[in-house]
Amino acid sequence: MAPALHNYLFIQLIVLPKGLSHLVGTQQVVTATLGEDAVLTCELMTLKDVRQVTWQKVTTEANENVATYSKRGSHVNPPFQRNVEFEDEGLQNCSIVIRGVSRGDESCYKCLFNTYPEGAISGTTCLKVNELYGPSLLITQTNNSHTTLSCSATGRPVPIVTWDDTDILENSTMANVTHLNGTVTVTITSTLAAFSLPDKDTRVGCMVSLFSGGVTKNVSMVIPARTHASFPDVPEVSDGDRIRGIGAVMGSLCFIAVCCGAAVALWCKLRNTTRSPNPTANDREQEEPSTLNPQNDDPETSKQCLYLL
Repeated sequence: MAPALHNYLFIQLIVLPKGLSHLVGTQQVVTATLGEDAVLTCELMTLKDVRQVTWQKVTTEANENVATYSKRGSHVNPPFQRNVEFEDEGLQNCSIVIRGVSRGDESCYKCLFNTYPEGAISGTTCLKVNELYGPSLLITQTNNSHTTLSCSATGRPVPIVTWDDTDILENSTMANVTHLNGTVTVTITSTLAAFSLPDKDTRVGCMVSLFSGGVTKNVSMVIPARTHASFPDVPEVSDGDRIRGIGAVMGSLCFIAVCCGAAVALWCKLRNTTRSPNPTANDREQEEPSTLNPQNDDPETSKQCLYLL
């Protein structure tokens, strides 16, 4: 909360006489999340002769006139025309809306009922702007043995980050980082051993909210079952991939066996048909029976061929 806003609320609650609070009815604090619309309302609780209603933005210096309404009509001053409009126009009940609130809109606003003859009767409502970014959920695996889940969100005030009713995430750690712009990043982390993962796909949800209420956001992801867990850098192997791998291995073995058989047959053939370059008469006499009777080939060579085959 801005210091000026905090100090003004303190003065309103402690210093000002309580007897004046019944004159103007208003919501003391209006909360809106960044980018939302905020409606500020003031109502004069006692019937008076009101000539004009003026809305002012309280600043550390002089208050700025935001808008006025009278019987002649309504008017929004140029610095505020981009996002301020009248929601209800009336001399007894008057409200304005601030479109798409930003940090610069966070302040206290006074509504002044200018009455005759009493003069100005005022009430104050303060706008508090919340910020919430995220959440973001990340699931990673470390060394194929642990699965880490982390969820983070950034906001102002400090966001509340919780796991969404998941039994397997009992042991969690929390870390906060405060930024220079006043926002705080909260991260909740849980680490699971691979064997403790459920045997079916499990959806994990992360929910964030602000202590002051209002907006709530959530995000979820699926943790794959431990039987077919798939994470970045850890490719999942399907049954089809396994079958194709086995087929490739068997095909390679068959191809090698055929090549070996062909090589052995060729070696045997070359050995049986090898001749001496200048055969003697004795050699020719030994070759003739072999030529006439192929079954009389060198038994030692046949044994070697059979052994190799």
